[in-house]
Amino acid sequence: MLNFFVLVLIFWVSLFSRSVFAQDKETIRWLIWDQVPNFIIDGEYQGQGAGDTFTAMIQSHLPQYHHENVLSNTRRYHALIRQENVCVAWAWIVPGSKDFRVHSKAISLAPRSGIHILKSKQNLFGKPGKSLSLAKLLENTDLKLGYLEDMSYSKKVHELIEKNRDKGNIYFSSVSKVELDLKMLDNGHVDYFFGFSAQSIFEAKENKIANKYQFYNIDEMDMYTSMHTHCSKTPFGYKAMAAINQIITDDALMAHLKVIEKWYGKNKDYRSVFIDYVINQQANELVMDPGQ
Repeated sequence: MLNFFVLVLIFWVSLFSRSVFAQDKETIRWLIWDQVPNFIIDGEYQGQGAGDTFTAMIQSHLPQYHHENVLSNTRRYHALIRQENVCVAWAWIVPGSKDFRVHSKAISLAPRSGIHILKSKQNLFGKPGKSLSLAKLLENTDLKLGYLEDMSYSKKVHELIEKNRDKGNIYFSSVSKVELDLKMLDNGHVDYFFGFSAQSIFEAKENKIANKYQFYNIDEMDMYTSMHTHCSKTPFGYKAMAAINQIITDDALMAHLKVIEKWYGKNKDYRSVFIDYVINQQANELVMDPGQ
């Protein structure tokens, strides 16, 4: 009987010790968002996105911290990155954020953005595989563009949007998302909107249906975007980033490239620029950094 009570006592002491130890750990709050296939929040492929897996990889190598994933939208993101214990594993540098964030070296490239349309409207846009001019598309007042006002695209795109703001062929959405829903094309609310090529590919794969959407590259968004890990420019953030920088090895980055290729497909041009810019850390004219 005495042995039984001793075992019970040891169990509770051990449990209490682990609880106290967990409470003593500093917490990093990691921002994620709903943007397939970069961050996959639910469904069959939950957690398998490019950003999901990179975030999880970093977390697995930082057992000295307690980790919390925080689902954000564009507005919440801009507010939360000003907080001390918030880090982001996979994102581009928000213009002006270098004043209050410390960033890693380049860890990835966001593929080129473009536009989605219904395949049934291809005759209004052009042959698949062709890069289109947004300037020319906006001249056609019969075609309506869906535009997220809180999102950052390229300087050329923003200039064209402002130039055409009052012409009536742009639907300005204040929804705080990082991409519009493809259903907006189905119901005819808009004829095209900006996004990544993998958005429609992923939806078809997840629902096991044929892809009824067509993606086009846009001349005014002809560059890849430099991606980084970042934390607050505070003692907490510098300490976390010092540990994170040790984790971001070439092997880790090449494993990440495989995840990108899983969702976006293998593209020799993308891979070449990735090796040049991310692995070799060489400047490349095909890469833009919004934070510069």
